[in-house]
Amino acid sequence: MKDMIEHLATLREQIVKCEQLRDAARPGIKRAAFERVVAHYKLLADELENAIAQARAEQK
Repeated sequence: MKDMIEHLATLREQIVKCEQLRDAARPGIKRAAFERVVAHYKLLADELENAIAQARAEQK
């Protein structure tokens, strides 16, 4: 489970970095690309959070 928690932290850091890059970019291809990456990373983070919660529930 420790590896999942560490990866979740990494994903959250990447979300912040991509949001910063998106916000700094002018409207266009680059901004849209980072917006898609942010959305994808958020989806992955949500799925990982759910997996962590399920693993914790199974441990009880």
